[in-house]
Amino acid sequence: YSTENAVLFDTYVPHCAARLASASAKGFVDDSFTSELRYPPNVTQGLSPVPFSMFRNGLSHAGRSASSGPVSNVTVSWTFQTGGRIFSSPTLAEDGTVYVGCVDGLVYGVSVAGVVKWRYPAGGPVVATAAIGNNIGSDSTLFIGSTDGTLHAVSANYGTSKWSYVRPRSHLNGTWQLRAKKPIVSSAAIAVDGVVFVGADNSLFAIHAATGGGGFAGTTKWSFETRGLVLGSPALDTNDSVFVGSMAGTLYSLRRSDGKLQWEFHAAGGLYSSPSLDLNRVDGTADRVYIGGVDSYLYALNATNGKLLWKFRAAAAIYASPATAPPADQHDPSGGLVFVGSTDWKLYAVRAIDGVLAWNQTLRKQSTGGGAAANENGTGYENTASSTTSDTTNTNVTDTSTNTSSRNSSNTTNVTSSGHDGYGGPARTPYTSAGAREKLDAARVLKAEGVCPPNLAQGVGEELSLRFGSNMVLTCGRDTPSVGVVGSPVYAWNGTHGFVYVGSSDSAFYAIAAETGKVQWQIDVAGPVASSAAIDSQGRLYFATDNGVVYQVVENITTYT
Repeated sequence: YSTENAVLFDTYVPHCAARLASASAKGFVDDSFTSELRYPPNVTQGLSPVPFSMFRNGLSHAGRSASSGPVSNVTVSWTFQTGGRIFSSPTLAEDGTVYVGCVDGLVYGVSVAGVVKWRYPAGGPVVATAAIGNNIGSDSTLFIGSTDGTLHAVSANYGTSKWSYVRPRSHLNGTWQLRAKKPIVSSAAIAVDGVVFVGADNSLFAIHAATGGGGFAGTTKWSFETRGLVLGSPALDTNDSVFVGSMAGTLYSLRRSDGKLQWEFHAAGGLYSSPSLDLNRVDGTADRVYIGGVDSYLYALNATNGKLLWKFRAAAAIYASPATAPPADQHDPSGGLVFVGSTDWKLYAVRAIDGVLAWNQTLRKQSTGGGAAANENGTGYENTASSTTSDTTNTNVTDTSTNTSSRNSSNTTNVTSSGHDGYGGPARTPYTSAGAREKLDAARVLKAEGVCPPNLAQGVGEELSLRFGSNMVLTCGRDTPSVGVVGSPVYAWNGTHGFVYVGSSDSAFYAIAAETGKVQWQIDVAGPVASSAAIDSQGRLYFATDNGVVYQVVENITTYT
């Protein structure tokens, strides 16, 4: 299979094409070192130290916040309306600017006051999350992929392009770069040596974002061919390893310096979730990697050798990336907790030591239409670890008809424990048994499981071919709302208790007590929430909704009029 005889084949062979593209990319990299680049850009190596400057708050993708999030007296400080659906998670800059991608083809920079700073045209819908770091010139740089197959480097201050990974470059004769044939859904991760890791097509790429990394800015350092599409974000540890999953169901551990395979683990279904690393554990056990699969399992592996430690089965597919909470001390028998959402509308807390369920909370109102409350109390939950709660509701009018920014809160519900049952009846969660799945039509199975990626129009895929024996084109995905808890949870510690912050497809955002699974507070929002939250150093919380609205949620402030 080569460029010369490709016309003789009447079928497209993905892994052969990816291998050919990888070989071409390596040749282009070799050529780039002899190019006549006379004035290389002024580049500072390293990643941004600002909290949530990349997906899942750091290279390990642990989903932990160093600052406490809003706990009580919660209100929406402002909202910002974009021009399309948002699946990208917010990332934060040192000056408080919030960056988010949108399916309207723009990347937005929004100030800490909720006012737009700039809009960057990305050439296609943006569902990946930006990563901030590596000054190219005078300011920080955003690295973010779009569905046109481009990895963009954007000025954080001005919203202008610095370089585009797939665009022809005159100083490199316009031929060295590899253009992704499919959308870049993977969120970039930036290593301390100025190398950007991102998944594209059936490969993981390491790209020089700094001249000091051994190549000119934007050139490929190495690429590794995976069996299926790479849709999740790669996670990096402190021992020269990078971890990434593919939709063929394989989790890879690669050597960060040269891309050499260290080990691989095969799950029973595709891995849309990004791996989450649990490093430097206080109980002295080995580093771990957690990842969820569309086969409904949460996997825990030894990060050193890839050995399966345990697996926990949810009732439906897992698209969210896990978050980890460290154990209280070395004598904590649970070994800490792992939190993950599922398309069965539940948030699960699993013991890190053995994979046993600690609690689960159903995040689904009895009525999910229009963001209205399910009953007079506004909620409808089911929790295996909670029984009595009460609620206090403060509602202010939000005006979003004439301006992209609003400073009034809307449908804010604070829930505290006081003995009054304000939760209503248990939610009904959809479930399809394993036996029934085998008998149903492939498209119906995938849609019922939530296997259609919530932010990607699913086309002909190798993972579907492996599961059902033939390529299947699905119509669900891009134009249908998210189902269940597909946003990745974030864990924060306030000095006394831990809380998990996560949105749901029932058009609500929640704060959950990490120890018990009780709902601390809930906010009804405009549309399903598929993005992960971000918390800045001041405790301000940011997230976005399927309806294209960015929220800033704060604690104990005076509401603007």
